[in-house]
Amino acid sequence: MKILHIPVLCDEIIENLYIHNKTTNIIDCTLGEGGMSEEILSTIEDVYIFGIDKDSSILNIAKERLRKYKNIDLINENYINLSKNKKINKDIHNIIFDLGLSNYHLRNSNKGFSFDSNNILDMRFDESENLTAHQIINQYNKKELLTIFKEYADFPINSNTNKFIEHIFQKRPIDTCENLKKICLNFYRNLPYNKAIQNITRIFQAIRIEVNNEFENIKNGLENAFNVIEPKGRILAITYHSGEDKIVKNIFREYKSNNNIEKKFKLINKKVIKPTFEEQKTNSSSRSAKLRIIERVI
Repeated sequence: MKILHIPVLCDEIIENLYIHNKTTNIIDCTLGEGGMSEEILSTIEDVYIFGIDKDSSILNIAKERLRKYKNIDLINENYINLSKNKKINKDIHNIIFDLGLSNYHLRNSNKGFSFDSNNILDMRFDESENLTAHQIINQYNKKELLTIFKEYADFPINSNTNKFIEHIFQKRPIDTCENLKKICLNFYRNLPYNKAIQNITRIFQAIRIEVNNEFENIKNGLENAFNVIEPKGRILAITYHSGEDKIVKNIFREYKSNNNIEKKFKLINKKVIKPTFEEQKTNSSSRSAKLRIIERVI
């Protein structure tokens, strides 16, 4: 089997794990193809991992990749439910979030994540969910589209954004990723091609975030993590989008500053940890990555 996924900031994650004097128990909340967990399993001697992913197809890839390891339990679940999952039955010393879009989903064109595919607009990580990209682009009203492009693509609320949304309305129905890309390219035809592609990337990103309720899931997942992490344990979050990073930063600061709760936390890194220049050269997916870490003191 050809493995294409390269985990981001892997050395920095491993260096900052809390190592328990017995077995170190870890929840990998975004298992994906299993790259991060594989590095941890091959590096740390006495460790047990609960690997969570809500996409059953990618979980099967991780299962094959990690089949030689007996000290990992794979769970097909949304990480927002980690505190309720009965399979997670050990004291937890580290919880890892590697947020954003997996390269697997870009490669797997039938999911409709890539604007270079000719598949139906879908973008669901979990196919049991109802909302799809096709519904958003064809059924959302102008105000709803404006909101997601503002919140998730950082588009300004101005006449150009309104004209773009009107352009989308005129071209409905829009069925495939390729159709949407062509319609966007037509609207941005007076821009340099690379600038147009940057805007289209942000448009697809905004739709994907809306489909999968990603920002709300991050908030709920982190809240669950704070509920289950043991004293001295650490929560480590890698983000790739300014919106993701803002959520993580604000929640970490809130827990650090909250003097009214029994649990106390401290920030391990006041400034974000970024990939080295060498990692960015060899793994382009890492270029926008930021790592934040918080530790439960008591």
